[in-house]
Amino acid sequence: MQKSILKISVFSILFLLQGCSDEFLDEKPYGAINRTLLNNEKGVNSLLIAAYAMLDGYAEGENPSGAQGEASVMNWIWGDVPSDDMHRGDQTGGWNQINDVERYEVRSDNEWLNGAWGVNYEAISRANDALLALYESEDIPESRYKQLEAEAKFLRAWFHFQLRMVFERIPYIEEGVDATQIKNDVEVWDKIEADLHFAIENLNPEPNDIGRASMWAAMAFKARVHLFQHEYTEAKPLLDDIIIGGPFELEPHFYNNFDEEKQNNGESIFEIQYSVNDGAGVANSGIDHQALYPRGPDVGLCCAYSAPSFDLFNAFKVNENGLPLLDSFQDQLLVEDYGILTTESFSPTDHLLDPRVDWTIGRRGIPFLDWGPMSGSDWMLDQLNMGPFVNKKIMWYKRNRGIISTTATYWASGVNGNNFRVLRLGHVLLWRAEVAVEENDLSTALSLVNLIRNRAADDIVMGRVLNASFGSNDQIQINETQPAANYKLEPYPSFPSQEYARKAVRHEIRIEFALEGMRFFDLRRWGIADETLNSYLASELNGGRLPWLNGAKYGPENDYWPLPQVQLDLQPGILEQDPDH
Repeated sequence: MQKSILKISVFSILFLLQGCSDEFLDEKPYGAINRTLLNNEKGVNSLLIAAYAMLDGYAEGENPSGAQGEASVMNWIWGDVPSDDMHRGDQTGGWNQINDVERYEVRSDNEWLNGAWGVNYEAISRANDALLALYESEDIPESRYKQLEAEAKFLRAWFHFQLRMVFERIPYIEEGVDATQIKNDVEVWDKIEADLHFAIENLNPEPNDIGRASMWAAMAFKARVHLFQHEYTEAKPLLDDIIIGGPFELEPHFYNNFDEEKQNNGESIFEIQYSVNDGAGVANSGIDHQALYPRGPDVGLCCAYSAPSFDLFNAFKVNENGLPLLDSFQDQLLVEDYGILTTESFSPTDHLLDPRVDWTIGRRGIPFLDWGPMSGSDWMLDQLNMGPFVNKKIMWYKRNRGIISTTATYWASGVNGNNFRVLRLGHVLLWRAEVAVEENDLSTALSLVNLIRNRAADDIVMGRVLNASFGSNDQIQINETQPAANYKLEPYPSFPSQEYARKAVRHEIRIEFALEGMRFFDLRRWGIADETLNSYLASELNGGRLPWLNGAKYGPENDYWPLPQVQLDLQPGILEQDPDH
């Protein structure tokens, strides 16, 4: 069956000028929704696409919301920066709001809180508008009616979940209510689950348009919601149904899940669709991650935010058996070229590493896709405060420049049409392994983890860089027949105990999904954020490294961020601040 791709873009869905009227008071104000024009299949679908358009966390317009990434579906600000995986990057003088996130010093007047809040509730409003138009329609066939309703409820649940990950106390806004009067004094998990249950029951297994929610996407999403509540029994059948009955299979190469040439692949369950050079300017081109690309002279993009941590790099260390150092990877940190200029001599470590490291982290002396070897400190603005690494998962191949990257004029170079695979089979397999561990079913957990590890074992970066320095007069020399570094990865022979298995599964989740906006939320739901993050800070800052972070400390009050003060001021007596803030 030929399928079209749902273009996730905001476009005019209203017929704003409706002719003349003798009574101007009877006219709809310019720009307001006249739902009578939309109470049909075409109108409902247009409203629904407007809600899909918000999945990237960006709403275009005269005063666009989410343009800095504060509501990004990648969650790099709220899911990565406060974790042990990532530093904010760039330099401390830019986007100061992120400084407070990384230092766990966010106050309720931090404007990025309001950005995350506003974008997601705008998206929820759009999903509810689609539902209201649908409920007032008369000519939509039953099967199509249910599909549209299920998509709208999937999206409504999705955006509430984005909020619930960041804020502990949120109102759940349903269609037909006065949103300004809904209090945030009731837990919303049950309502999220109810919307997703309806979606599972009524969504098509294979939607006609790539980019729309499917039954499988709703199952995977609902399983994740259950995991956030430690409801392993409820998550298990959903994950099993996807693994056993779904049409998905692991991609043969780990990096296929980030490669622009492998979009909507066989592993992808739900993918945020980006596009470029389609007449929409930069609106569809992943503005939620516009500032994450390296900025070195060999690349020339913007802005080197999203700097992987020393801790994450060292988490990829393995022993002589190709197994991770679950309890000792922080011992004797490999700091690579920290504090060393591009023109000074340095060679990458020869320590055994999981090969996924060099598909995840850009580091000196290792080929950076097809951009050539990363040369070091000139690829970021402030290496002494942000560390020597850059995010490789977000990057695209140089050969596709002008195709995958936008040709529109924009302040940030590098915005592009590489989709974000937000739910994929890899997630499902490792979440199912997590469930198996909690049930003490160690054999199932072992087999699932090893599926992921075996896929990654031979997926190595080739090209041994022979240079020790990268001055302007240094000739680049690469032996393309040799691996770029000293790699080794083997499956686990056994899980000798539940505690060992739990550590192994959690480590695998970290390594497989690093820099994808999950880590902080995982630490919190596992109940180990306080212990892990303070240990990480002590290790990361040891020896005077990253001086701007000195004094940062994580506490239980940092598990969730405060509600934005501007919203509390707008709804006094309705919204209540999280008591921890």
